[in-house]
Amino acid sequence: MTRIVLTVFLFTITKMGLGQQLNIDKIRKDYAEAVKDEDLCERNFDILDDGAKSTTEKVYRAAYEILIAKHMGNPFKKVGQFKEGKKHLEELIKDNPNHIEARFIRWSVQVHAPSFLGYKDNIIEDKNFLVKNLHKLPNEEAKSIIYNYLKGANPYLKGEQIFTNVELKELGQ
Repeated sequence: MTRIVLTVFLFTITKMGLGQQLNIDKIRKDYAEAVKDEDLCERNFDILDDGAKSTTEKVYRAAYEILIAKHMGNPFKKVGQFKEGKKHLEELIKDNPNHIEARFIRWSVQVHAPSFLGYKDNIIEDKNFLVKNLHKLPNEEAKSIIYNYLKGANPYLKGEQIFTNVELKELGQ
């Protein structure tokens, strides 16, 4: 009986440990859904907070840190959380100005951020950067996720933010 309990216990602990492994492809896919799903957002942030090592992982950590603000109730904590994530994202972009996913994350945050936060300065710059550089992203799955996100966001954009058909075609290459 002791062996059975010990085996179940060890299996459970092992499963929990493996469940927390960082899978950047899954985290990329979850990004758009985490806006609506607080548990998913917090779970992915915790995984990234514990294990983000590469620049891409740190970029998504900053993205999820920003998204957590959306799920908070206290407006002062929301703004503080947003600013902290924004600071981390901007530091990563400063150190890696040609990092495609960092520029995508900043674009997506700025497009959706409420105007009172004053975080809208790089939308057109990042949009143009993405149009010119998305094709250089070596990870085909990441490229596809970003392209589909941009294409899907287009109907909700306005003014200069809208991707023209020519830009969408260039993004899709």
